[in-house]
Amino acid sequence: FVTTLFLIMGATTSSISSTSSSSSIFLPHASTGLPSPRAVAAIIALRNEYELSIRASKHLECLLKALLMMGPGNPGRTNPLSAAQPGAHHGAAQNAHFGGARGLNELLEELLKRYPTAVGTMFTDANIKAIRLIVGMRNKLIHDISYTQMDNRTKFVEAFKEADKCLRAARASFLINEQQQTAKTKKASSCAIM
Repeated sequence: FVTTLFLIMGATTSSISSTSSSSSIFLPHASTGLPSPRAVAAIIALRNEYELSIRASKHLECLLKALLMMGPGNPGRTNPLSAAQPGAHHGAAQNAHFGGARGLNELLEELLKRYPTAVGTMFTDANIKAIRLIVGMRNKLIHDISYTQMDNRTKFVEAFKEADKCLRAARASFLINEQQQTAKTKKASSCAIM
């Protein structure tokens, strides 16, 4: 049993290392902090289901964190890690900024808690279910030793594409709202000067 598990893990590790050699496509862009839209195609093309589930989760976590950095009372486009004290652990600053949320499901819950009015408008039940499906399949693959492959890879991929599309659209909507609020504030302040 141990030998079999070792061989499975060895195959998984070698598959991951061979597909990860060009991993820069998966990294967030330096200026926006967002993963590249091209990363979706690269993630979907992964043959190893373990790597697919992990890369998809990390991709969506990055998009959720970008959304949590926006909105009223949040620092907008600033990097939450910049708030850390010199020498402080970056994870602590990040967790404080994201309401203590660390995983994909926790980040989704934090987003829904911060923006309850977005449910039904920006985030439909189908969008939320898509993200939760990814969380469930990923957790089952990673933590359940008897679960060695996805029940329905196509469903996982479709859920991932839907979640990516929804989170990117929500971020674009937040940016538009932020720009409109800034324009209103500037207009109101210029009227007050006259």
